[in-house]
Amino acid sequence: MKKLISIVIPAYNEEDVIDELAKRLKAVMDKNIKYAFEVIIIENGSVDLSFKKLSDINKNDSRFNVLRLSRNFGCDGAISAGLKYAKGDAAVIMNADLQDPPEMIPNFIEKWEEGYEIVYGMITKREGVSFIRKIISSMFYEIINRLTGGLFPKNVSDFRLTDKKVYQAINEFAEKNRFLRGMIIWTGFSQTGIPFDRPARFAGESKASFGEIWRTAWNGIYAFSYFPLKIVTVLGIFLSIGSFAVIILYISLFLIFGRQVPGFTTLITLILFLFGMLFLILGIIGEYLSRIYDEVKQRPNFIIKEKIGL
Repeated sequence: MKKLISIVIPAYNEEDVIDELAKRLKAVMDKNIKYAFEVIIIENGSVDLSFKKLSDINKNDSRFNVLRLSRNFGCDGAISAGLKYAKGDAAVIMNADLQDPPEMIPNFIEKWEEGYEIVYGMITKREGVSFIRKIISSMFYEIINRLTGGLFPKNVSDFRLTDKKVYQAINEFAEKNRFLRGMIIWTGFSQTGIPFDRPARFAGESKASFGEIWRTAWNGIYAFSYFPLKIVTVLGIFLSIGSFAVIILYISLFLIFGRQVPGFTTLITLILFLFGMLFLILGIIGEYLSRIYDEVKQRPNFIIKEKIGL
């Protein structure tokens, strides 16, 4: 019996890409006849013709299945929905914009057959991306690696294959603030990477704004590192030591020289500095509290509006 490979793809307003995506996926699936394939495309609250095009593709090829979400639940929410319905012996996660080349899927499968349970794509070159975006991506991986003890390989994308035992373990996670690329690596299953050049989008514009990228980056840091909380402790210690040092200095000046405490400017400067530190500390604690609040509410990571082929 052929092994089944599930291909999970979130799509948001990708009407210009979907036909080419289906064409290239069909070519890959038809060429690799040793395996059976199912494609699960998650229509993530699009407002264009994405869902209609996906429905038409399903009518012509039953290997293409569609999950339509009630609204946009973010990339990780959509992927979580697809993994819940996956049945494959392994699942490939990729984006719909064709920056993750479908032609790499056989390379992932080959490594999987060698015994690796997680095979991820490692970006060596980014086409069609601004210099600033490249710098930000590089800085993010450097920072999160340092803060998590080297948990995250550099330049690893969401494009990856996971064994069934891996994605089923992920399905059991109840986290609401999901950073899937971190959660998958955190499971600890055997893993390896395959380098690839990431091409530019086939068509359309990126749906990931700078703000969304920034939020995702911080979510990854807060989800897998306690370093921000440790900063609070360190700041508290240094501010306390500094305060005592200043008190001792002023007492010494008064006892030795009869000098009064310097006036208004010093006082205002200290107050502004300490209040700034206080609000920074409260902000860091607030980030963790907001994530606890999300977990307590127990809202679902996605809501399915319609299913086609599943």
